[in-house]
Amino acid sequence: MTDNDDPSDLTLMRTASMRVGLPAGWEAEIDNGSGEAEAGTVVATPRAHIANFALPPNRGDFGSGAVERMQAGDVLICLLEEDPAVIGSRLFDHAGLPSVTAEDFSPTGMQRPIRGQSGAQKFFHVNARAFALYVVVGSHLSRASFIDEINQVIAAIDVS
Repeated sequence: MTDNDDPSDLTLMRTASMRVGLPAGWEAEIDNGSGEAEAGTVVATPRAHIANFALPPNRGDFGSGAVERMQAGDVLICLLEEDPAVIGSRLFDHAGLPSVTAEDFSPTGMQRPIRGQSGAQKFFHVNARAFALYVVVGSHLSRASFIDEINQVIAAIDVS
């Protein structure tokens, strides 16, 4: 669902539990865990896919189906909710939405390496909910040029 009533230049994508403000040229799909993912696979937990390119209809949790189509200027942000029982673990001890730096990205940070691409992953909790954030840039060499916009999008995520 798109809500264009916001007076800013952001498009809002929202569900009952998650909302994200999108800069011009970005799109998002938020699934509360009841929709289909890849070919008949049901999404068991809430997730959001946010991109500055057209998202293909079938994608895995970490963007499979989309990352293979990415070009040098493309960015994909995947936000996946994890079991709240992991809150308090060392991995998920960061409170609040994280930001990313160019140094966070690495070609080895990809779920599945794709030549030229780079990934970053962060784990955190907010509002008693645990999340994995996975960000892919289409060009490792150009990653620094996308950091401000990526962090703008991450900061516009609202998890209730």
